Amino acid sequence: MPSSEFSKIHCFLTDKNGNILDPYKPGSISYINVTPVNCANQKQKHLHSEKVSDKKDFINEFIIKIEGYITLFKKENRISEPIHFETYEKFYLYAPTGTDLFFRVRNFKCCIDAECTENNSLIIKIKVKLDSIVRSVAKVNLIVPAVEKSTENINFFNDNEVCINVTRVFDKYFFTNEFTITYKVPEEEIVTAELYLYNTLSDGKKKTYTNADELTEYGNLGILDPQGVSYFTLYINGVVQSSINYDIEKGLLTLKTEDVPIKNTPVTILFVTFKNKNGDVLPAEVYHYNTISDGVKKKFTNEDEIKLYGNKGILDPSQVSLTNLYINGVLQPAVNYKAEKGLLTLLTSDIPKKGTPITLEFITIKGIDGHLLKGRTYTYNASAHEKSTYTNKDELRMYGNKGIPDPATASYYNLFINAVIQPPVNYSVQEGLLTLNTKVLPVKGSPVSLQIVTIYYNSTEHH
Repeated sequence: MPSSEFSKIHCFLTDKNGNILDPYKPGSISYINVTPVNCANQKQKHLHSEKVSDKKDFINEFIIKIEGYITLFKKENRISEPIHFETYEKFYLYAPTGTDLFFRVRNFKCCIDAECTENNSLIIKIKVKLDSIVRSVAKVNLIVPAVEKSTENINFFNDNEVCINVTRVFDKYFFTNEFTITYKVPEEEIVTAELYLYNTLSDGKKKTYTNADELTEYGNLGILDPQGVSYFTLYINGVVQSSINYDIEKGLLTLKTEDVPIKNTPVTILFVTFKNKNGDVLPAEVYHYNTISDGVKKKFTNEDEIKLYGNKGILDPSQVSLTNLYINGVLQPAVNYKAEKGLLTLLTSDIPKKGTPITLEFITIKGIDGHLLKGRTYTYNASAHEKSTYTNKDELRMYGNKGIPDPATASYYNLFINAVIQPPVNYSVQEGLLTLNTKVLPVKGSPVSLQIVTIYYNSTEHH
């Protein structure tokens, strides 16, 4: 991680669940008296708050455990589990029988420093400074001259004096604790994903599809229950469809468009299911920003969105897990565009032809506790040739040079040939090697794109 990234990480006092706390609110930091019973030392000393300077009394030694939680954040995203801290303070205080100790935070600061160890694991040092005050207090009766006889909670002794109950401070002590928490960022853990593609062909007439319509040579699970997966995406002839265009329920796909896909057009539903270590399905949301090229500009804003399909505009990429851009149904390499909140910029030399559909896909995946999971994508791009195998040497270097990574290091991957997503039975992936298992090879020169997607449980930032 570059040093510039360290400045984006901040630490906050939180509860054990990672919720940010006000350090000056009572209870945010715990002060626990751990002085051994009947073992407290006593000594004779001037009182800290005694007005009569020559008065002496016996005061007790106290041992206090101070504890709480600090959590690391990057912008609004939590990037660590709550980190427990504890420190101890020993002091002498005049606290006669019947008094209580009352603690208050006077100042709280935390900042971070970071360094990389030899094996590239990230060590974050959290420096904490805590200023506190403790008072020994008790409720006592105080006799004062009487002012009026209608005041509540006042006992009248006679016409001239009253007794009121007040809190008396017997002694106080100021102290400062400075300590460093060493936190080792855990190695990145990859979220596993299960993919299933339902494939069928349009008959040119109907708008509903069931399990009976599935092309079983590619799979036989039918249309999955959308409630049992993280998210799903519909492709018609390779083009991502807006959610307004269809409904999915278990065993049934219903198209809501006026037009029916041309006969033999491929209709594919991609079901993606993320699970945590306990096997719980992680929730995800998908939003599609849709616009159309005017054949002139390379920049698109919220104003260009086709409101028929949605009105959220271009989301903040830092607040989602993944982004994908499709132009005329073709998945674009990351080098071809830049997405910012409210702005999409095409970085290609060519401009899409007028009327070309442009879809920016936002996928947001969250843990069971609701925190955002970050991810990254890489797309290996090649041009179809007369062989069924593709290696790192076939990669189009203008779009990337990482080659074909080990699939074990990814959550899942998708293969697009000529913009159409392929069933998993049509290919296999090994590190450095993509093999097509189809009898008919793609037309020479067709774009071959292998998208590798990796989602992390505990990532600080990925692109």
